Amino acid sequence: MNYKPQIDPHFKAAPPDAEFFDDKKKRSLHSRLFFFIPMLLLILLLVNSISNMFIHVAHTTIPVTGLEEALDGFTILQISDLKGFRAGKNQSRFRTALSGVSFDAVVMTGDLISELGNPEPLYELVEVLKSLNADAPIYIIAGDSDPLPASISYSSGGSPFAPWVLGLRQRGGLLLSHPQYIQRASQKIWFLSLTQLTLDASMMETQYEEAYLTAVENEDENEIELAKFNLSAIQESEKAQQEITEEDVVIGITHVPPLSIASGGNSYRTKALRPRLILAGHYLGGLMRLPLIGALFIPSSALPLYGLFPGEDYLCGLTSQDGIPLYISNGCGSSDSLYPSFFFRLCNPPTVTLHTLVMSSI
Repeated sequence: MNYKPQIDPHFKAAPPDAEFFDDKKKRSLHSRLFFFIPMLLLILLLVNSISNMFIHVAHTTIPVTGLEEALDGFTILQISDLKGFRAGKNQSRFRTALSGVSFDAVVMTGDLISELGNPEPLYELVEVLKSLNADAPIYIIAGDSDPLPASISYSSGGSPFAPWVLGLRQRGGLLLSHPQYIQRASQKIWFLSLTQLTLDASMMETQYEEAYLTAVENEDENEIELAKFNLSAIQESEKAQQEITEEDVVIGITHVPPLSIASGGNSYRTKALRPRLILAGHYLGGLMRLPLIGALFIPSSALPLYGLFPGEDYLCGLTSQDGIPLYISNGCGSSDSLYPSFFFRLCNPPTVTLHTLVMSSI
């Protein structure tokens, strides 16, 4: 079909200039970024969510001066801030993570019960640990969020001890109410709360004796049981303070990390009570962490900026206080009233730590 020449101009279009193509490319790039970035964040959050379902086992090696060969390689499994966290049915993911791990003792550094007061996840975990190593003692301290281990207010239940403490006893867990030790050859490794390292047990014994005598006069069985328990704990603490020697290895247990340990060890009753290692928890590693930056926030009015961006190694992991190794666990739980409600475990999976004590040449 032939067109007349005078009609041809109506079918001719000016070629698009460079500006036309540049605008189109820009719009295309923006559209791709608008789609790509949310998808990337969604994938990262999904991977993070899956990671939070499993248990990470961290490892530390602690050189201990004066450690004898019999205790060289002694391992302590630290678990902290469970907060009702359940990893699979009957804590099956803990079993999977620890199935190839050898440990000589377990230390739980507090905040173990859920906010609703449910101790079942803790019971299940203790049962898993006992099934993996029935001979390893499980030493437990309460955290600031846990129900009180003992109180006369529990007496209506038939005992002055909290139900969760009674449940732990039945399953082989041991509340660290007074010092405990494990002996290998001629050397002992002691597990004590930081309070038991500093208190004047001999002075406090008189007070507890008076409380016990008062309970006997009142003829209240629960009051007597609680007073007897407290008196026994302080007597055992006094006995341990006198028994511990400088050749022994002392492990200090606390929930809230000490911001400062008294210089020179002057706060300890004797030089022998200066710990070789302190184990703590409480801060959950900040919950939200970023690679190379560390925790975004750790709630503490004693820190600069009230704990904003405290640093990669500050108040988490292995650090030192006055020359004493201090390990602060990132813990396992994810719910904590210290943090804003929108905080969750980001780049910070539930973690337990295996500490290995080794001989030091220093």
